[in-house]
Amino acid sequence: MAMTLNQADIDRAKRARNIIKASSSANTYDKSTVIKAIKDLLPSSKLLSQLKREFEAGEIILAENQQNHHLFIIVEGTVSQMKSGAGLNTAIDYQGAGDFIGLLSFQTGQTAFTTAKATTPVTTLAIDHKNFELFHTRYPEISKVIQGLIFSNLSDRYRRVVTLHVEVALLSKQLEQERNQLQNAIQALEKTRNALISQEKMATLGELTAGLAHEINNPASALFRSVDYLINSLPGLAERAAALPDNGLVRFFFEEGFKRRLDNSKLNREKQKKLADEYPELKRSVIRLLSEMSPAAFDKIKPFITSKHQEHFHLLLDVFQSGSFLESIKLSTARIEYLVKSLKSYSRQSGSEPEVADIRTGIKETLQILGSRLQDVQVETKLTEIPPVLCFIGELNQVWTNIIINACEAMNDKGKLFISCGKDEKNVWVRISDTGPGVPDLIKNRIFDSSFTTKTAGGDFGLGIGLAISKGVVEKHNGTVKVSDREGGGAEFLITLPAHTGKK
Repeated sequence: MAMTLNQADIDRAKRARNIIKASSSANTYDKSTVIKAIKDLLPSSKLLSQLKREFEAGEIILAENQQNHHLFIIVEGTVSQMKSGAGLNTAIDYQGAGDFIGLLSFQTGQTAFTTAKATTPVTTLAIDHKNFELFHTRYPEISKVIQGLIFSNLSDRYRRVVTLHVEVALLSKQLEQERNQLQNAIQALEKTRNALISQEKMATLGELTAGLAHEINNPASALFRSVDYLINSLPGLAERAAALPDNGLVRFFFEEGFKRRLDNSKLNREKQKKLADEYPELKRSVIRLLSEMSPAAFDKIKPFITSKHQEHFHLLLDVFQSGSFLESIKLSTARIEYLVKSLKSYSRQSGSEPEVADIRTGIKETLQILGSRLQDVQVETKLTEIPPVLCFIGELNQVWTNIIINACEAMNDKGKLFISCGKDEKNVWVRISDTGPGVPDLIKNRIFDSSFTTKTAGGDFGLGIGLAISKGVVEKHNGTVKVSDREGGGAEFLITLPAHTGKK
């Protein structure tokens, strides 16, 4: 409801207009002069007292998207203009004495574009549409003051907008320059990163190659020894076998040697001791061969041990040993074939598309390739049935390799290594833990950083960024890798990967 003005109010307004007019030139109004006049008139003016509205610090004066029916003139205090969007609430401007709040929404009838919030205790004059019209028609002196302030406010806002546009243009230019510099820096860093990753992979490959050479050397040596023995012994066996009373014994002992199954070392030592006590005249090499025979074979050769025809006894021993060496050739070639097959599978290049695979196979192949490195490490595996994973299998093999080598280094290649896997509702997990000293709390959050390494400059292999590479590979597969303390001492790495759902 519009208010009525008495003569005293009109006279005060005229005096205010005269004060403002005295400080005005070229239709420009000085906000501080107008506000000073309003403050002077407020205590004694019924008109201004009715328009006065006060707000506490933090109180909303006008909310964004709210219908606005008042034009607020700030008499005292500071107001923050806030704009919300994209989950943010951003302060875009601050206003003080002499500024207007809700000017555009009041004039156009549109909802408020921003939120006005008091940052200090604020005093305003709140003019509604009826009072604004009343000033315009009946009290042009007051209307002129308000209009002057409006134009002054609009002029200030226009200047701020222009200034902001200039600043934005300058900032855009600077940002463009910085973006180009950053792009160049990123490209250089990417090249450096790729070079470091390649160097680390080559170092790991060097270690694997050395270990694999050791692994192949053992069966290869056994293979050469067996072939050498057979070359020297086989030509004379047929002639020596002719003197035997039973030719079937040659075939029997040859087959016995080929299919021999050694007892555990403790039981075998007990058998050798018993035989040595019973036949003290026999050499240790002969006792060893007799201890490796099955009960059926020993029963057939026993009569020849004390026989005067010792050549028959030694012939049967040579036939048995020939069968053993032939079996050794079979095992050695199978071992070499398995190692080569495992290496080919382990190191196969990942294609452009991931494949569905059982990651347990990769873990087993990794353990096979790292056999020489793990010869003094007790490895316990519990690889239960798990769903397949859509993955680049060669890259995941690098993860298992890096973490296992890291564990070996922490344990100085002696200790226990535990590897297990399992599944939950959506993921499969692999847990690799060791009995080493563990990872100190101070570096747990840094151990996967490419810029962090615990290796010294004299390290045998790599740059110490294997764990950083592993984290990158796991995250590429939308998985996670975490390190924690193993119960009982040591470190525990938990790798989680999404289980394959049948859809790419």
